[in-house]
Amino acid sequence: MKKVFLFALSISLLSLAGCGNTKTDEAAGVPKGMVAADMSSQGLMALINAPDSTVAPLLISPNAQGGADVKVGKNFQVTVIEGPGDIAMKKNDITHDDVRKFVKYVVEEPNALVWEWQIEGMEPEFHFYAVVKDGNKSFEVRDVEGEIFSEKAATQMLEAAKSVRAKAAVKAES
Repeated sequence: MKKVFLFALSISLLSLAGCGNTKTDEAAGVPKGMVAADMSSQGLMALINAPDSTVAPLLISPNAQGGADVKVGKNFQVTVIEGPGDIAMKKNDITHDDVRKFVKYVVEEPNALVWEWQIEGMEPEFHFYAVVKDGNKSFEVRDVEGEIFSEKAATQMLEAAKSVRAKAAVKAES
């Protein structure tokens, strides 16, 4: 009787082990605490790792540049656009802004920037910009315009931005 019980228990545990979340190719490599946000519903065939939050829902909406905005609360607001991007032009824009005074680069890499700038008499603000290539696709990724972020939030969004990747098109069955 004991052997039958152990056998039944083993089968039950094996059955349960087969249930639950299974990783898809798209979710492979997504760090703990993140989810693969699919922007294809907004016409952008791409994925980005976004926080898996119980504090705020994941919102994906279209933007005026033909890409998608991915938001989770106030500290994760990312714009993704398919296109080549231009780090040199962005650096020129950052250092020659008429309203905000450039303070410093927090991160300055060949394809990624986090910078601090400030409007006189106001708190400093941090922003990021990245150009991410995946195969023959290129994406411009930055924080959502009009928002103000801390250094920590901008740096974390940049790390997520580096995860942008093309989503394989689903082939229609005939």
